[in-house]
Amino acid sequence: MRTLERDLRSQAIDEVQAATSHEDAIEVVAQHLGFVDPAILSLAVETPMGGVTILRSCIYHIVEKRMDARERYVKMALDTLCGPLEVWKVAFTNETYRLAFIGAYESKRQMLVSVSLVGGQVMWNFMQSDAKALNKYRHGELLFKRYTLL
Repeated sequence: MRTLERDLRSQAIDEVQAATSHEDAIEVVAQHLGFVDPAILSLAVETPMGGVTILRSCIYHIVEKRMDARERYVKMALDTLCGPLEVWKVAFTNETYRLAFIGAYESKRQMLVSVSLVGGQVMWNFMQSDAKALNKYRHGELLFKRYTLL
């Protein structure tokens, strides 16, 4: 990913300000994902792999590691889900699969969005990464790519 050509990268997306508490981080992510009312428990997002469900209940897990302040990258995560550079089908040790949506940006930070395939396609997690570290998530079966090689 470090040597990925610039024209394959998406424009940098501004970070959201870090929250001061876990509860605030949950609310920041919820608002940016589109949970505009507390009664909304799930949302559907259209991706190159079809519809992906975002559950309000999964946000707790995404932002629980407060040192990472992952809420800062929520706009990048949503952009990656809707317009990834690549999508990989990755096997897990418990004999399930997840989809790894890879986002490449003209910035120091890149994005991985993990979508569980248990019970449909459900966004499970997202995390920022530098380009070199993101390479370890590019394995399994390549299902989608936004580019063609000559």
